[in-house]
Amino acid sequence: MAEQNLVEIEGLKKHFPAAHKQVVRAVDGVSFTIRRGETFGLVGESGCGKTTIGRCLLRLIEPTGGAIRFAGRDLLSVGRVELRDLRRQMQIIFQDPYSSLNPRLKVGTIISEPLEIHGVGDKQARKERVAELLRVVGLDPDYANRYPHQFSGGQRQRIGIARALALQPDFIVADEPVSALDVSVQAQVVNLLQDLQEQFGLTYLFISHGLAVVKHISTRVGVMYLGKLVELAPAEEIYSHPLHPYTQALLAAIPSPEPDLPKPAVPRLGGDVPNPIAPPPGCRFHTRCPHAMDRCRREAPAFSEVAPGHFAACFLHHSVATPSI
Repeated sequence: MAEQNLVEIEGLKKHFPAAHKQVVRAVDGVSFTIRRGETFGLVGESGCGKTTIGRCLLRLIEPTGGAIRFAGRDLLSVGRVELRDLRRQMQIIFQDPYSSLNPRLKVGTIISEPLEIHGVGDKQARKERVAELLRVVGLDPDYANRYPHQFSGGQRQRIGIARALALQPDFIVADEPVSALDVSVQAQVVNLLQDLQEQFGLTYLFISHGLAVVKHISTRVGVMYLGKLVELAPAEEIYSHPLHPYTQALLAAIPSPEPDLPKPAVPRLGGDVPNPIAPPPGCRFHTRCPHAMDRCRREAPAFSEVAPGHFAACFLHHSVATPSI
């Protein structure tokens, strides 16, 4: 049976107005698919546009151009009523477990709010559902009567996950869900997300700026730089055989638990990420790339398949296809 795409993004653009009639090209022509039941990891430095993609996908912000399809339906053409119904199937876990929970509401009210908005069950049924969700994410059902400030960051993020599960969605955008947590708690939350995926058949878009976190949860990984995808491959391949110089640099920057072991010789990136208002011509990465050629400064490399299932936007790999590992 062929794998079914739950989400299809084609040529997605999101430009924000800036001063003096300029435009910030936060997302500038990104295309990829997310298969039903998989975790698609989206990584890159802060400001590369990955969170913007997640919010465009849910239409929390409106895209400037491109197409988004969810379960075969064109998300950008549906009206408010249809979109409201579709949002029962699409939820989000926010990055900050502190600001994403209303401090004035009890936990039970926070988790039951999506049920009330969509008219699911009566008061007693919603109360029972809240207790069930708290148990599912590893919290005591009695916590429903407490306020967010009474919990640790990890517990708050579990509450956020419970809220995202309330309507039994098919798809969840996890927007850097562990970046604000201690390292020891990060592993617990990632393991919880994996368990929930297996239990409920969930599909994830897992957004992160750290390749180390994404490695343990993702089926495939897309790497973004300055509003564009520069590499996409199965997780195992992108970690064992990265093709794009930017991906190689990100992997080399991951701290090693055994610092005395030799690491691959990858040149460090110099300079800063260019201004998205005026991205450099040609390949957007050429100003920091240790392998930049004259062609890179003139032409933008196509995002093309250079090995089965392995895509990259780099002239180093366009002339000869690289064998897959």
